[in-house]
Amino acid sequence: MLPDASEPGASSPALRAGVDAYRRGAFGDAVRILSRAVAQDGGDAAAWRQLGHARWRRGDRDGAIDAYRRAVAEDPSHAKAWQNLSTALLAANRLEEAAAAATKAVALGPGRAKAWNNLGAARHGLGDLRGAETAFRRAVESDPTLAVALGNLGRLLLDLGRVDDAEAALVRAVGAGDTSDGTRAALARTRARRGDVQGAESMLRSGVAASPGAVDVWLALGDVRRARGAHAEALEAYEAAAAASADLGADARRPAVVRRVVGALALVRERAGAVDAAGFASAVDRVKAALADGDAEVRADARVEAARRAASVAVVASGLPLPWASDVLAGAVRAPRTDPPRTGPAPS
Repeated sequence: MLPDASEPGASSPALRAGVDAYRRGAFGDAVRILSRAVAQDGGDAAAWRQLGHARWRRGDRDGAIDAYRRAVAEDPSHAKAWQNLSTALLAANRLEEAAAAATKAVALGPGRAKAWNNLGAARHGLGDLRGAETAFRRAVESDPTLAVALGNLGRLLLDLGRVDDAEAALVRAVGAGDTSDGTRAALARTRARRGDVQGAESMLRSGVAASPGAVDVWLALGDVRRARGAHAEALEAYEAAAAASADLGADARRPAVVRRVVGALALVRERAGAVDAAGFASAVDRVKAALADGDAEVRADARVEAARRAASVAVVASGLPLPWASDVLAGAVRAPRTDPPRTGPAPS
């Protein structure tokens, strides 16, 4: 998800030196050189843009956003700068700001496919699915080979339940070079929606074998297994997804942790229904571990609450003499939350 870092025709010696350092991969040097350049001439929009690129590559996302904001303030007509700002804001999950920046980019450059893609991703995250579809389709019209936009369009169409259209877009995305975990998982989900659960599961097993850290693929595998009632196997996939997401921020890893809790509660329900005391106790321990891996918002998720209620009903109906389990099952409650967007900005 790198912003476009080209800066043709660099004019000042300081800017040329900064661009040269950036192109050599000396991003720390580039930040230092360009910081001096903008300190000397705060109105140099090109230097601010390049400073944004260098800060981004150094991992300073907030600093990159600040530099891109200054760049568009100094040169509001620069479409690529607005596009880069939207990319950085999307990475920070600042969706409303990202949508505003991407809107400016496409107004200034209607043929900018990556900016349209970013606008679609922001709208998708904000819940405007129809608006997101319009933006993704404009991205694909502007550049039919933009794989990330095709993949994003396919995942959105799958969310809308339009399986045939989703599959067509995802196949085109793969053909255009999108080998991302999200696209692979979405393509498998289209197979499952068509009833080819075995084919979907086979595709997903191959995916995690090739890429054990593929969180989206593990989650899709868990969902497919849970849909066919294989709760123990589903929970294994969700636990693998949670483990693979361990280094991510809380918002990014929450979908995996939520699914892990829901999967563990589904297994509790199954074991209680079978009056399997040992299996029930083991499943409750896995609920405890899953809850310990999450935060307050995981416990407040509507899916967790629904799964907890279903498990509690099964426990009561089973007659199992395990009252200590009620404390664990009561620990996962409160208000609903939705997952972060599964579509994203276009890399440059």
